[in-house]
Amino acid sequence: MLNKIRLRALAATLLGILLLVCLRRGLLVVFLALKILGHTDALDAWRGPVSHQTVVHAEMPIDVYGGGKSSPAILIIHGVNPTGKDSLDLVRISEGLAQAGYQVYVPDLAEMRKQHLRPEEAAHIKSVFQFIGRDAGMACFSYGCGPALIAAADPDIRSHVRFAVAFGGYFDSREALEFVVTGPQTSIAYLKWVYLGANSDVIADEGDQGRVRKIAQDRRDEKSYEHDAAENLSPDAKALLDIFSASNPQEFRERLRFGSETLQRRLDALSPSRYIRQIRAPLMLIHGVSDPVIPAQQSIEFAEAARANGLVYSLTLLRLYGHVNPVLPDFSATSTFGFYLPETLRFLRLVNRLIAWS
Repeated sequence: MLNKIRLRALAATLLGILLLVCLRRGLLVVFLALKILGHTDALDAWRGPVSHQTVVHAEMPIDVYGGGKSSPAILIIHGVNPTGKDSLDLVRISEGLAQAGYQVYVPDLAEMRKQHLRPEEAAHIKSVFQFIGRDAGMACFSYGCGPALIAAADPDIRSHVRFAVAFGGYFDSREALEFVVTGPQTSIAYLKWVYLGANSDVIADEGDQGRVRKIAQDRRDEKSYEHDAAENLSPDAKALLDIFSASNPQEFRERLRFGSETLQRRLDALSPSRYIRQIRAPLMLIHGVSDPVIPAQQSIEFAEAARANGLVYSLTLLRLYGHVNPVLPDFSATSTFGFYLPETLRFLRLVNRLIAWS
């Protein structure tokens, strides 16, 4: 009789511990999801402030969040934006992951701050990964996913990349640029002129580079520009301007095919599609269904290639996000059951999987 009582007490204790662990894990998932979406109070109150320092490696500043070398590490790569590692959204996500148990490394990639995406960035990312000094996960956003996933495929580190998360990334850089140049007119249509100015260095002549940057700036600001400025460009510079002025996909492809070989080599060197066979890490691909910058089809193509090459992967398409920022409808009975409940569950599953890797 006494043994039965003890067994029941032990079972009740174990059940209580299990429920407590599940409750704690569930709260962590919910609070981290809220923080990623911009609601920081719950996780900050529970886990407290995050330790943060900036170190320098190969003349590159790297923000390091969270615990010491005993914590699982994750390397985060920002997209092409002027704020780089200091983006408020990225800082919030980095803090949240540190509060969830990761040590988070966020390098500042200077050229990507200028919206200048170069093949050399993959080598820089690889160098930061090696600087971490142990196996680590990798997460990337937007155009930063190109060089990040190419780095993850590098033979020197690919067996040490525990997982790779790509949010709003691209698979083929030619297709991604085609969408930027010829896609639907949106409030961010100016981006193609930003990219043209930032990548004018594919032109050999420095004078032409400056003239193309001026034309790109004028078009970005919707100013008129001197017609002679374009007519007086060298053939290489004019061909580059013509590529970015294409009005439809067929015209873009034709102009790119006969355009700058330097640009074509750069695009190919920045395409994860050309490195998919070398990737070894499990992939978590996430994309906004109606992404206005990089179409969701890019992540769908990535998933299809991952499956064809026998990679472990998941693909989640979210209505919750546009590009890398939430897009939320007004609350109503319809949106609650048709949008918020299913999208919340889908998002929580992603966050839970990310915590499980820690």
